[in-house]
Amino acid sequence: MISIRARKNSYPVKVVAHVADIPVGAVKIISYPNDEHPCFLLHPSEGKFLAFSRLCTHAACPVFYRPEQQVFACPCHGGVFSAADGSVLDGPPPRPLPRVILELRGEDLTAIGMFPS
Repeated sequence: MISIRARKNSYPVKVVAHVADIPVGAVKIISYPNDEHPCFLLHPSEGKFLAFSRLCTHAACPVFYRPEQQVFACPCHGGVFSAADGSVLDGPPPRPLPRVILELRGEDLTAIGMFPS
């Protein structure tokens, strides 16, 4: 569970996956806060789920997950982001990938906001 809280009413509360849908080590593409905003949902270890925007913060090109390196890579201008926290590792992106704030509600992974918002 993530401790950062979204501002009330700034983002929809949305079930983005069920725990059984994404085994440890798997990645799933979801949309949040709406269908025009693709995101990656990762399950890197038991009980840990992470989600990040799939749009590069440099020019909004879609990034791709490279599991062997644990990074997100942008083919447009060479941007590279950490899959652990979304931070910029290389290239021109001016800021980290926005992170989806998740809560585990029973067996549902529920998105409640984005950080930074």
